[in-house]
Amino acid sequence: WNGLREAANNLSIGSCWSIPFFSEKQEILGTFAITSKNRGAPTPFHRRILDIASSLAGITLRNHQREECLLQLSTVFRDASEGMLITNAQGAIIEVNHSFSEITGYAKEEVLGKNPKILNSGRQDQAFFLRMWQSLQDTGRWQGEIWNRRKSGDIYPEWLSISRIDNREGKPHNYAAVFSDISSLKESERKLYHLAHHDPLTGLPNRLLMTARLEHALKQSSRNPTHLALMFIDLDRFKNVNDSYGHALGDQLLVNVARRLSSHLRSGDTIARIGGDEFVVLLEQLEQADQAAVLAQNCIDALAKPFAITGHEIFITPSIGIALFPEDGDDAETLLKHADIAMYRAKEDGRHRYSFFTKKLSDKVKERLKCETLLRRALERDEFELHYQPQVNAQRGEIVGAEALLRWNHPEQGQILPGKFIPVLEETGLIRAVGAWALKTACNQMREWDESGLPRIRLAVNLSAKQISPECINHRLQSILSESGFAPDRLELEITEHSVMQGTAMGNQLLNGLRELGVSLAIDDFGSGHSSLMRLKQLPVHCLKIERSLVRDIPSDQDEQAICRAVVALGHSLGVRIVAEGVEREEQADFLRSIGCDEFQGYLYGRPVAAGAFRQLLALQTTPR
Repeated sequence: WNGLREAANNLSIGSCWSIPFFSEKQEILGTFAITSKNRGAPTPFHRRILDIASSLAGITLRNHQREECLLQLSTVFRDASEGMLITNAQGAIIEVNHSFSEITGYAKEEVLGKNPKILNSGRQDQAFFLRMWQSLQDTGRWQGEIWNRRKSGDIYPEWLSISRIDNREGKPHNYAAVFSDISSLKESERKLYHLAHHDPLTGLPNRLLMTARLEHALKQSSRNPTHLALMFIDLDRFKNVNDSYGHALGDQLLVNVARRLSSHLRSGDTIARIGGDEFVVLLEQLEQADQAAVLAQNCIDALAKPFAITGHEIFITPSIGIALFPEDGDDAETLLKHADIAMYRAKEDGRHRYSFFTKKLSDKVKERLKCETLLRRALERDEFELHYQPQVNAQRGEIVGAEALLRWNHPEQGQILPGKFIPVLEETGLIRAVGAWALKTACNQMREWDESGLPRIRLAVNLSAKQISPECINHRLQSILSESGFAPDRLELEITEHSVMQGTAMGNQLLNGLRELGVSLAIDDFGSGHSSLMRLKQLPVHCLKIERSLVRDIPSDQDEQAICRAVVALGHSLGVRIVAEGVEREEQADFLRSIGCDEFQGYLYGRPVAAGAFRQLLALQTTPR
């Protein structure tokens, strides 16, 4: 009062008696005071007035606070974006908010007095709701994901939280539920899952999803007597499509291939794109293993017709490998690996076909991998050498050319046959480096023989389809010719008939570029494939080499005679030279000479020999330089 004494005197206040009033939590809300002009303690009457007045003031303020709190709660309840409902202890709805109506489609008047079961979708079983009510009974709350049904009948997912509200006796008085429609969240999750488990280009399952389905199918098949098979599909020469027409068209081709393959499979089969031009098909419920062969042939037939894409007619063929469960593996990784191996077997056998996996095939692949490792070292360790086989004039019998043939002398295994390592060089791409070495070595050898005064003959070198690239033709070949000093018009590059027929637009352009260099082109193994006269006329072909299998049974085989006559006539009509390969007997030579064959190559005139031995053959040549 020291600070207020003067003010109290001015107001003629002699006494002031006050008493605090409290909230329900016993927090001081304020005080009620009585003043008197007289000085002294309050009388019992005054005390009674203070008690009554402070109680009334406390009650009034507490009621005001409750009203404010209720108003706030009412606003939250009304304006919340989450749906809310309140039930009595018996489960009848007594209140819902606006968001409840927006989410469910039910107006407030339609649900008051009803049980929330009207929202039941039927997706959750009775056990689900028993666990829910058990949690409410034990802990007073439950939350989780649930599927409910709107008034329209649409089923939607929601995140639901339920709380039990007890009375003073601890008995359930109300239940309050708050829920959110998580349809958009679910859709986002679905899209993310789809992106993680599907190929973005074709929409097919990717390797991750295929592996998961395969593992599930293997578990099912282990309890089921039916067969399961895995097909590994690779598109033959798909790279040529990208190189010739661009990646955009290549992508569209992959989409069309995926659609066509899918339409020719059974409804329960799973097809996936696992990368590049590779597809995997999971075949379940096969009564017999040979059903896989039928389905593989269906896939081959499905791609037989050309694809019309942006004005282009594109032909593509598949090579398919098949692995069976449990014969070829009892887990996903092994089956995928073995189906892949079988696919490469199909490619080795000529492409555009299917092949089953066998243990023998697996051993062959392991041997192939070992061979690849040794080949990579062979070039570094100078284990390759060239042998030369003479090509002779059919009429005079003199050597007019030499074909350079690659040989591999392994330090431990000795000389390894070309048929064993050449395909590996092709598959791995090592043929580019080894082929360049062979061409350079042969050109340098020819220059050395020229400088020694030996007869100037033609050099024939095999050219792999993988070497038909700007780097090999435009740069490496020119560099080798320039460095060796060997005349381009004496170099003849041999390419197989099959490679010519499968050539790309870019490959054709590069081969035509040989004409500008002065290098000639020979078609090797002619007659073993299906040549197009138009294709031959488009390329700078100077020579056709009759495939040795067409010479083997001459002159006794009338069909082979007729084919050889046709090849010679065709070649001469195009103005090209004809060389017969595999000439081993005089009667073969006599017949081929009689029909106008220009040159011979075969054991009758000399086997492939090392450079030193071939030099001696040239030294015996009597034809003047």
